[in-house]
Amino acid sequence: MLNNMKKILALLFLLPLTFISCGEDEENFVQQNYLVGKWEIIQTGARSPQGVILYQDYLNNSNCKDNYIFNADFTFESNDYNTEGTCVSTLINGTYNRFSTNITLNYSVMVDGNTQQVSKSFTVISLTYTEVILAYTNDVNQIIYLKMQKA
Repeated sequence: MLNNMKKILALLFLLPLTFISCGEDEENFVQQNYLVGKWEIIQTGARSPQGVILYQDYLNNSNCKDNYIFNADFTFESNDYNTEGTCVSTLINGTYNRFSTNITLNYSVMVDGNTQQVSKSFTVISLTYTEVILAYTNDVNQIIYLKMQKA
């Protein structure tokens, strides 16, 4: 009986130490930001009437690939190259915010000589170290999917 009592007391003493050590591990955990890097657009997709996402290859210049670059300091760059001839890019840069599965790009554009602030929102559908799928709503209220590969 005394032996069982000692075992129970030892267990009650060691049990809180187990939880304390788990808490310390969680505090030191650093989540890697897989979004940081250069991402080349490889496919675009849209939902069929049956709800299936249908992808098609994205038309890129053979020498220059349209891309997004997300930096660790929450700045971004978007390069939209022409599909023929030399590599000439329409460049957009600004800042981005990421909260859970939402990414918001904030940047300025010139319209009729006036600077306008723009926010464009994406939903992260899938994100690994080498591939990301983002969804956004276009001007005609259709959801478009961008499949990108890390360059």
